[in-house]
Amino acid sequence: MSFKREMNRFFPLVMYLFVLAMCLGACSLGANQRPAGEPKRTDDYTFNSERRDLNERVTKKPESFQKNTPDEYTLTATVDVSHESGVDRISYEILVNEARVPMVNVIQSFTLDPDMMNQIDAGELFHSNVSNTHEISLGLDKEPLGLSLSRSYVLKPKAESASHFIQSYANMYIKISYGPNDQRTEDYFHIQAEPSPRTIEYMKSWEKD
Repeated sequence: MSFKREMNRFFPLVMYLFVLAMCLGACSLGANQRPAGEPKRTDDYTFNSERRDLNERVTKKPESFQKNTPDEYTLTATVDVSHESGVDRISYEILVNEARVPMVNVIQSFTLDPDMMNQIDAGELFHSNVSNTHEISLGLDKEPLGLSLSRSYVLKPKAESASHFIQSYANMYIKISYGPNDQRTEDYFHIQAEPSPRTIEYMKSWEKD
């Protein structure tokens, strides 16, 4: 019997053993973990509870928001404007990095100044990563080194908007929570997003008009 014919004879068996080994390896990760090792979330936070919490604080308890940056980590916010597919878009991003304490199961949420509902073609302003099924944790010299959250909104045409929104577009109301379920830290911030150069130019065009 030739070597080639011998290999053909055992090829199905080799492939079967390979597939079986892959399945066993995947199963050994456990039902509550992804390949990267993050445990499944067990907290009670939901999209609706986060939205309700932030929106109620913005309208009824604005004093509960801090304006100073946290000591435990670095928080930054940016805003950019672009023109895509015939419409103007405004995009917001927050970034948590340089964690100086262990931050287990980080949940990020933000909303904008309520006045932006008159400028943006969207059903709501709120955005969050609370829909993630697994925890994302930060720590000293631990990957991931940071965690960001972003959303892009379509701006209404200038004819349908009020020019005074240039005073409020950078306002961001942010909630950062982390820690074990029985010892959660919840931080609330009202900060000004840093505008990109093209955002600054876009707002100047509003002032000219």
